[in-house]
Parts: sequence; C-alpha cells; structure tokens
Amino acid sequence: MDEPASNSNFELGDAFAEVLTETTQSLVCVLDRDGNFMLFNDACERATGFTRQEVLGHPAFESVIPREEAEAFREVLAFIWRTGHSSPQVGHWQTKDGGRRLIAWSNKPVKGADGVPAYLVTSGIDLTDRVDSAESPEPAMEGDPGAKLAEIGRLAQEQRALRRVATLVASEASPDRVYMAVSAECARVLEVNASAVWRYEGDDTATVVGRYNRDGIDPFPVGTRLLFDENSTVGLARDTGVPARVDDWGAATGEWAEMMLRSGYRSTVTAPIVVAGTPWGAVSIGSEDRLPDESEVRLGAFCELVSLAVASAQARADLQASRARIVRAGDEQRRKLERNLHDGAQQRLVAAALTVRAAQKRWSSDPEAASQLLGVAAEELDAGLEELRELARGLHPGALTDYGLEGALRALGTRLPLPVEFDVTAERLGSHVEATAYFIVSETLTNVVKHAGATSATVTIGCVGDVVRVEVRDDGAGGADTSAGSGLIGLRDRAEAAGGTLIIVSPAGRGTVVTASLPRGA
Repeated sequence: MDEPASNSNFELGDAFAEVLTETTQSLVCVLDRDGNFMLFNDACERATGFTRQEVLGHPAFESVIPREEAEAFREVLAFIWRTGHSSPQVGHWQTKDGGRRLIAWSNKPVKGADGVPAYLVTSGIDLTDRVDSAESPEPAMEGDPGAKLAEIGRLAQEQRALRRVATLVASEASPDRVYMAVSAECARVLEVNASAVWRYEGDDTATVVGRYNRDGIDPFPVGTRLLFDENSTVGLARDTGVPARVDDWGAATGEWAEMMLRSGYRSTVTAPIVVAGTPWGAVSIGSEDRLPDESEVRLGAFCELVSLAVASAQARADLQASRARIVRAGDEQRRKLERNLHDGAQQRLVAAALTVRAAQKRWSSDPEAASQLLGVAAEELDAGLEELRELARGLHPGALTDYGLEGALRALGTRLPLPVEFDVTAERLGSHVEATAYFIVSETLTNVVKHAGATSATVTIGCVGDVVRVEVRDDGAGGADTSAGSGLIGLRDRAEAAGGTLIIVSPAGRGTVVTASLPRGA
C-alpha cells in the first residue's frame, strides 16, 4: 500500500493566500517600509468605506489613519522596522465619511531573501461595536476583552503623548513650545479638533499660553487674556479644583456663552492643572457636538499627568527671569544704600566733623561758643547714628534677633498708617526663615499702604508640618498685576530663593491675598 504523499513541502501560493485573505472576516492589510498599502482586503473595505483602488500604493496615514494618531502610527512603524519585532496596538481607523473605528491590531514583519524585514502583515479586529455595546444601559461583562483592549489603547496613546511632552521638557524647550505641545497632545488623546492651555493670572483672568486647532478657527489666539465668570468652565475648574463641562452653550447666557457660540464650539470641557497644590491653569477642549460623557475623567487624568511637565517648564522660565531680577534688584539695592549713606548719615558725619574742627579752633578764644558747636556736633552724630540704625533695620531688623518674628512684626505694625491684625506663631524659627517671612510681610504691607487703598489688613503666620505658611490679606481695591513688573514679583523671588513658593490672588474689587509657603528648615 502506497504511503500518503507528505505535505511537509507544501507552500501557500499567491492565489491561495489571496483567497484566504479575502474570505476571512478579519481586517488584513500589508504595508511596505514607507507605510504604503500593498494589500487591503474586503473586510478593510467594508469597515472603512475606502476601496482598495483608493488606498493601494498610498500611505495609510493619507486615508485610514486619523490625523491625530498619524505621529503615533509612524512611531510604531519605526519601532517595527528598527527592531524587527511585532508591536500589537489598539488605535483608530478613519472611515471615508469621517467616522472612527476602534481597531485592535496584531502585526508581523516579514523578512525578504536578505533576512531584512521587507513588509508588514497586519490583521485586526474591529472593536467599535463591542465598545459601543459596553456603553449601553446593560453593563458589559467585567472581563470583556474589547473594553479592556480599548482601555489599553487609550492608555498607550496617553503614554506616547506624555513621552513626547516629557522629551520636550528634558530638552529644555521654551515654555511656549511645551504649552503648545500639551495642547496638541491633549487634542490627540481626547480625539477633538480644538484645545487650549490657560494660565491663571492671580485675579479673575486667564491667559491662553497654548493652542491647537484643526478647524482653522482661532477665537482665542495665544496671548489672549480673558476675564472668566462663574458660568465659564475655566472659572469653575479653578474654583472647584475638578473638571467642569458645558454641554450646550446655546442654553447658557453671558459673555462666555456668546464667545463660545461665535467660535462654533457648542460643548466644552475644562480640567485644572494643579502645581504644588495650587491651580496653575487649565486645559480646555471644544467640539461642535456634545463631548462624550467620559471626557471629564479622561481630561482630568491627562492634566494630572501633564502637570509635572507644565510645572517644570514654568519653573525654568521663572528661574531664568528670577535670576535676572535678583541681579537687577541687587544692583539697585547697592545703589540705594550708597545714596542713603551719602545723602543721610555720611552728610551728618561730615557736618559733625567740620563742626568739631570749628570748635577746636575757637576753644581757646571763645570756650562758650566752642561748647555750643560741640553740642551741634553731638546732635548731628545722634541723627547720623539713628539713620545708620534705620538702614541696618532694612538689612536685618535687630528686633528679629531680640524679640523674634512676632515681636518684630508687631513693632512694624505700630509704624504703619492703617490697622493691621496679627496672628503670628510665637515659636522661634530659623533666622533665615524669620528674615524671609519678615521681609515678605513688610514689603507686602508697604504695597498695601501705597497702592491698595485698603482700610485694614491681617497677617497670619503658622506652621503646618515642615512648612511655614505666611498670609497677608487686605480689603483694598485688588487687581494687582504682577505681569506689569510690580514690586510683588520681588516677593516671589524672595520666597523662591528660600526654597518656597508665593501665590498672589487679587481679583478686582475684592482685595489681595499674598500667600507664601516656606520650608521650616530653610
């Protein structure tokens, strides 16, 4: 009996492979090293609406890869060609009518005769319907693989976005570039056409520092500073510390509603960016249609992750500006000290010296007149000594050493023309901490007297763990603008030089609050 023919040498021919490819329900395509389609099966045509004639020979990112995921798609291809390893992915395909399909991909690089990967065979599963059913009123199974793959895809996309932002920060890119990148990556991750990064200015205004828009609409260009009200998501995010949304600006009233409707965005979601426990700014996304229900959660999570990059970029810019200001302030203080010595104590000492010489000459001939001259000299010396003491208090108040922070500040309060209420810890702190806190309070109260039009002020200083918290609050006009180069910027430099932070909140008509947090061991 003849043995059956062996099939160990059986090879799939092109015709068989084509039949297998076209009859499978899976999405199957082949890409060359440049990302051009070499094969696009029937399932791909049905899922996307593109015919193979429309896509073959053209890069995938010109048809089925959404613009917001094109860069990530190129990164995946580059990884595969560089390493020769497959890279399973979850991402979106764009349909011919502009829709999105969520696809889970498995891929395999195929080597040529030279052993080098020549093309990429990919097969995919369309998860869109599975994910949609998971969001229906009847909950999906806890172990639903489609939902899990969709979440993995979102996380992978977020990680790629964060990596690109982190790379910019590490390369010491300018804050402007970082903010623009954050805005662009946010739009990709949330799959929207428009996003903006806002920076809070300490009053009820915010400035656009980053902008991304694929629609060609730019109602809020970078540098725009707007007053936000209680109806705006930017204001709500700052005041509540959590994401805020408006589903239909057409149903809202006020200036913000009018601006949003003019821009063409009917729905917006905004999440705060929190740095060192304080709202630094926010990221907003906008859409002409209602944004998905999960937008707040996803945007909030992304903002939490990106806050460190924003803080790093802002800190670098602040440090550079602070260094320049400190040098200028040091030069100015030296010139001021020289002027004060020349015009004050030095003049009195010179006058005293001349008077003493005159008394010497007249001592023998007119002792009474000489005695009077010595009396005048003594008065000049006393006045000069007092001026030197005043200058010394400006350099380091002696009362700090003698009476501590509480006593020195209460003594300061007696010299001010407005009532100040003090609630200051009696605990002795490090000399540097006490001096920093004293000068922050002193300079803030000087600003209150000169500019705020206040009738009273309060000073609160206490210790919370390893942090000394300093707060100066007044009931003046508010509206202090630190961007205009006021003396308040110097307060922030002083706090940061001690390793701390300083925040100024000054809404118009509601007074100003200056809050410094200093390390207790500074």
